[in-house]
Amino acid sequence: MRGTITILILFIVAGSPAAAKCCSLGGGASYNFLGDPAVDIDMDSYDEFVRENVPASVAAVPDVKTAATSRLRLNLLDNRSIHLLLSQAEGRIFGQGNVTQGNVTGPVEATGTLQANKLSLDVTAPGGEFYKFGLAAEGSTVLGDYSLAMPDGERLTGTTEGKWEI
Repeated sequence: MRGTITILILFIVAGSPAAAKCCSLGGGASYNFLGDPAVDIDMDSYDEFVRENVPASVAAVPDVKTAATSRLRLNLLDNRSIHLLLSQAEGRIFGQGNVTQGNVTGPVEATGTLQANKLSLDVTAPGGEFYKFGLAAEGSTVLGDYSLAMPDGERLTGTTEGKWEI
């Protein structure tokens, strides 16, 4: 019984905060060296280095909605994709690009408007296909609906997602 009590006392003493400060080998206890008066690194606080060594101004990231030119990539549900190079002037958006379905790629032209985060685009292919997109932009991500009017009168609708980047 006496040996059990001795072992119990050793566990309690070895697990105390004083023992952790004194005898830690870095295994489980951490040491707050900034709070130790014996460690003087000549700083008032831990963030002083950051305040003194980080530039005060940060370069602004250009917004795709205000950029003169941008790229828009859309993936449609029927395995089509549309890639456009867009320009903006006087509140209008216009551009050119390609539509791809399978191994077939053809040119397209686009016109549209942007109001807040809502991008409306009409995309026309020389073969007579007419796409109408209603997209919501959040950062570089765009999501929305589209309708496709084919030259033979067939109409398709679906959803699309993609990236709009500078």
